[in-house]
Amino acid sequence: MNNHPRVIVIGAGIIGASIAYRLSRRTPNVTVLDAAKPGMAASRASYAWMNARPKPPREYHALSRMGLDAWSRLERKLRGDIGITWGGEVRWAATDDGAAELRDEVALMQSWGYPIRMINADELRSMEPALAADPITAAAYGDAEGHVDNSIAIPALLGAAIRNGGTVKVDSPVDEFFRDGDQVTGVRTPTEELTADIVVLAAGYSTKDLAASVGLTYPQIESPGATVVTEPIDPIFQTVAAVHTPGDLPDPQMNFRQFPDGRVQVHGGTHFGSVGDTSVEDAEWMLSELEKFLPAIKGVAIDEWRRAMRPMPADGFPIIGFPSATPNLYLATMHSGVTLAAITGELAAMEIIDGARSDELDPFRYERFSDG
Repeated sequence: MNNHPRVIVIGAGIIGASIAYRLSRRTPNVTVLDAAKPGMAASRASYAWMNARPKPPREYHALSRMGLDAWSRLERKLRGDIGITWGGEVRWAATDDGAAELRDEVALMQSWGYPIRMINADELRSMEPALAADPITAAAYGDAEGHVDNSIAIPALLGAAIRNGGTVKVDSPVDEFFRDGDQVTGVRTPTEELTADIVVLAAGYSTKDLAASVGLTYPQIESPGATVVTEPIDPIFQTVAAVHTPGDLPDPQMNFRQFPDGRVQVHGGTHFGSVGDTSVEDAEWMLSELEKFLPAIKGVAIDEWRRAMRPMPADGFPIIGFPSATPNLYLATMHSGVTLAAITGELAAMEIIDGARSDELDPFRYERFSDG
C-alpha cells in the first residue's frame, strides 16, 4: 500500500470526521466531501450517548467498550474540548418484573467485565435528587458512560484534519463514481472531478443509494430519528451524565442529558423510530411525559426539534471494511455511530493505510449479507 494514498471520505458526520482525522495523521492526501454541511444529518439529531450496555452479542459489546476507551484516547490526543461529558448513566425499574430484568442485565455485563453495579433507592435519590424516581424496585449505575456534543466534536476533528493537510468540501454531493474494473478511481460532484486511491463511504443514511451506484446491495432499515432540545435550565445532574427512564413502564421510554450550556436533549423511542419523528405534537407529548420523572422540565420551551434518517443496517450492527466486490471502497455505516466513532477512526485508518485486517471488525463485514 502507498504510504500516502489519496483518500476521499464521503460524509462529514461523526464517523466520517473521525476517520478523516485518523487518516490525516497518516497521509496528507485526505479530502472530505459532504453533501451539505458537516454534522447536519443523523449526527445532529443523535442523542449521542456513549455506552456499551449491554449490546449483545459479546463481540458487539466488546467493540462498543473499545469505543469508550478510544474516545478517552481521542480526548487526550486533541488536547482540548471536544464536547465530551463523562459521568455515567443511571436507570431504574418500577415493577418487580422490571427489577428482575435489570438485575439480570447487570449480572451479564459484570460477567463481561463492564463497570456497572446495582444501587439502592436511597443511593439513587442521593446521586440525583432532581429526579422523581418513585417507585423504585431496583436501580443500576454504569460509570464508564458519557455523551458527546457533536456540534463541538465534529468541527474539532475536521479542524485537526485540515491542520494535518486535509481538505474539507461542503455542499459537495457525490453524483457519480468513476471505476476501472472493480476499483473505484474517483468521484464527480456538481463542481469537479476528483481522483482517489481509496474512497471511504461514510455517508450515513445516504450510503445505501451511493453503494447501489457501484453495484452493492446495501441492506438498511428505515429508521427515522428525532430528539428534542429545550431552552437552557439550571443544572439538573449532580453525578451522572445521562438518565434512562424505566423500560418497564408504558411508552414513551426516554433518555435525557444536559449540555454544559443548560439545554436538555431528550430522545424517546426505539431502533425503529423515535417519538417526535413525524409531528411537533409528538415531541411536546414526550416532554410532558418527561415531567413525571424530571419536574424541572415543566414549562420549558423547545429550542430545537432535530430529525433525521438514521443509518441502520438491516441486522442493527455496523457494516465496516472493504467489500470483496469493490476492494478499494471502504464502508463505514452504523447506528451507535457516536459510541463507535473514535474506535472506527482508529481501526479504519490501520486497515486503509497499513492494509491490516482487524479481527475485532470481522463480525461486521459487508460479506455477512452478500454471502447469504
